[in-house]
Amino acid sequence: MINLEIRKKIENLFEEKKYEELIKLSNEYIKPNERPPGLASLIGTCYFLKKKRTLEDLSFALKFFEEAYFKGQKNIHGLSGVTNFINLSVIGAKKSIDFLPYIEKAEKYYNEVENYFGTNSDFLIAAKNLFWFQLNNKKVKKITDKIISHPNSSFVQKSGSIFFQNYIYNWSQQKYTEQVIINSKNFSKYKVKKLNEINYNENNKINIGFVCADFTDQHSLFYFLKDTIKYLDRKKFKVFLFSFNRGVNAELGQKEIKSVGDEFIELDKLNNQDCINLIQEKKISILIDLMGFSFTKRVEIFNSRVAPIQISWLATCNTVGFETIDYLIADKNLIPQAEDDQYPEKILKLPNIWNSHCGYDFERVLKKSPFLSRDFFTFGSLNNFHKISDEVISVWSEILKRCEKSKLILKSSSFEANGNKIIEMFKKNNVEKQIILLSNRNYPYKKNHLEVYNDIDLALDTFPYNGVTTTFEALWMSVPVLVLKGFNF
Repeated sequence: MINLEIRKKIENLFEEKKYEELIKLSNEYIKPNERPPGLASLIGTCYFLKKKRTLEDLSFALKFFEEAYFKGQKNIHGLSGVTNFINLSVIGAKKSIDFLPYIEKAEKYYNEVENYFGTNSDFLIAAKNLFWFQLNNKKVKKITDKIISHPNSSFVQKSGSIFFQNYIYNWSQQKYTEQVIINSKNFSKYKVKKLNEINYNENNKINIGFVCADFTDQHSLFYFLKDTIKYLDRKKFKVFLFSFNRGVNAELGQKEIKSVGDEFIELDKLNNQDCINLIQEKKISILIDLMGFSFTKRVEIFNSRVAPIQISWLATCNTVGFETIDYLIADKNLIPQAEDDQYPEKILKLPNIWNSHCGYDFERVLKKSPFLSRDFFTFGSLNNFHKISDEVISVWSEILKRCEKSKLILKSSSFEANGNKIIEMFKKNNVEKQIILLSNRNYPYKKNHLEVYNDIDLALDTFPYNGVTTTFEALWMSVPVLVLKGFNF
């Protein structure tokens, strides 16, 4: 038992966010074998919340969460311990491969208590993060189904679980739309001025606003936005860029995108209601969402009638189901006319293609296929590994088997510690020796990344979630792309 004086000191230190002092006090007055599971979990939390947290601190945090799980087992402290252990193992593995052994433990512990905690929403979310990292779509599907139907799941978690369906062959577009419309009822409605109370006629031009969380040249959206915004007719439009930078350095890569707008407005420190108030003060006639479910907490702004016309474009490439979004920008290939009625928005189809990549600031050179100067053929995919579904593995494996002396280059912009999982998946089809796995860390700049295409004869697109940026990049680098027509946006 911990005496009341020490317990009170611990509680006060945690409330005051004096985490290092709490850790020191606990180690000084409480022996490890006398430490209850709740305190072990609290100490783990303190290591995680330290201001200047190191990888060693993450290791200590995992140690204490594991202790809480072992001591608490199937009670509430065991639940807290195992949930935090799973979440933190994924965070650690994204930072360093030294944490991969913790991923294996996390999966083991999940299997031990799935039947006990499998209805707890926090445990389900941790499990989703774990198996998403593991590229185990079958497990993620099972877990996301539970999250979507769980009464205690937040609208953020439900939205993320619904969006996951784009990665697998599970739902039709009609089923997807039905689910996002149901989910839209979980989003808040905010206080807005009635449109007839705003005098838009006072504007000299049409005020058009783009709302985005990725106004930076470090993100792929930049390359679709820059010239589109730059060449909007300034005799007709005044362009407002409303930015959520998610805590990223406001100046990081934003200089060029700021230069193409008329007003650049940071919203990051405002709550959603204040954001809406500010947008309406600017008398925006056309408001365009560039976030979708990639930033669910902020796309909630569009669930109210903030502007006369509200549009969804780019972002997560599907409907979010809000009745207050009027249009979804697409083209005839993305959404055939027969499927228009499967979306709650009106489909605004651009004449040729739904977006336009601005290209890069170095000369584009038409290159010959590398196969012409060597005795093997090289396929390649630089898509996010999460898009490499089980069906993709099967088809690409068959392609490699049928094409003699062929190789497949894989590189992902997302965390790459799960690259070994990709190799394991190909190993089941006996083609793993034909896979060349490249580390993203060896290609720090965009030009380095693009030069990988110099070794590729034919790029293979993923499905059912197709590539977007990677397809443009391949074509820019003179590499043809083999694609499979999908069944949804």
